Amino acid sequence: MIQGVHHFAVIVSSLQSLEFYEKLGFREFLRKERRYDTVVLLYGHGAQIEMFVDSNHPPRSNPEPLGVRHIALRVDKIEDTVEELGLEIGPIMNDWTGIRFCFVVDPDGNAVELHE
Repeated sequence: MIQGVHHFAVIVSSLQSLEFYEKLGFREFLRKERRYDTVVLLYGHGAQIEMFVDSNHPPRSNPEPLGVRHIALRVDKIEDTVEELGLEIGPIMNDWTGIRFCFVVDPDGNAVELHE
């Protein structure tokens, strides 16, 4: 039986992205150096992020490739959150049910949704 979300995986080009996700409230709890990349596990808000750090990985494309599109985090109020964290956001929109959301991007352009 499925009990909930365990983690999201994201590929980044450098450890600079670690600082971005720490700003969003995730904390590193494990790091594994491999021959071809570094895996960093983070935990926050009841979920994990499995970060693959690989400076040789091809960059994101436009249009987006098939696969995970973004990570979404629930926030109380978008404006308060972005002010508190010092983030630059895209336009604030309404989802399919009328709830407000916007996107921020990590240093590699991976989208993170802030969703009220």
